[in-house]
Amino acid sequence: MTSSATETSPTAITLPPKRSKVEHLPAPAGWYAYAIKVPSFPIKPEMRAPLHHALLVAVDRLRGVPSLELSTWLLMDSLHKDGAVRELSRHGREWMPEFGLGIWPNREPPRMYQDSDFLDLESGLEMRSMMHSVVRIGGPEDAARQAWSTMFGRGSTVVTLAAGGAENMLDSMRESLTRGITDESFQSFAFYFPLFGRATLAQATSEEMNAWMGPAQVYVRESEEDDAVLVVSRASAMAALEAAGFHAPV
Repeated sequence: MTSSATETSPTAITLPPKRSKVEHLPAPAGWYAYAIKVPSFPIKPEMRAPLHHALLVAVDRLRGVPSLELSTWLLMDSLHKDGAVRELSRHGREWMPEFGLGIWPNREPPRMYQDSDFLDLESGLEMRSMMHSVVRIGGPEDAARQAWSTMFGRGSTVVTLAAGGAENMLDSMRESLTRGITDESFQSFAFYFPLFGRATLAQATSEEMNAWMGPAQVYVRESEEDDAVLVVSRASAMAALEAAGFHAPV
């Protein structure tokens, strides 16, 4: 994958050079992945608005056709930071949150703790998370866009573009995401949602990625473990990112 010179656009914005670089990531055949590095999460307040606006410009360009519906998701692991829980509570009526389970396809499936988890835990290491709750923002698309704008920068947001919307996407990916779950406590959640980081993308096959993503065409996630915003798409996203003010390293 190569990038061309930065396009000019009336909607393009300029970001600080150190924060506007886009790194191409290894991804399965038929998929493209990019990382936009940030110093850390939560993102500094003065950096949030321009970065979110640039991502919004890129996502709207990638959308292309109205049949791709925008949905916003929140990873509960990061909602304890920077007043995020208060914001979610404050907007509960408009956002109509629904709770489901996030699945890391490249990690052990969720299960209840066992005695061995405590006995085998090495000194100084944290206990693995038993589960990763995900909030789906309901209501009209205006609510999804407001939630993304409001919650962005804390390390919790994921935005998807999918044909047929969130319901179609969740139905399509459910079987592949729940296949490895054997603990009955985790087999009856309202929905299951994929969580991707750099390592997941590097290890996945095309068949796995297609199954995990269902009809989703674009997936944009604040990735705390990578100190980056990840953009995953079925088509090259570089032109859209460049038009939004981002640049590939020379």
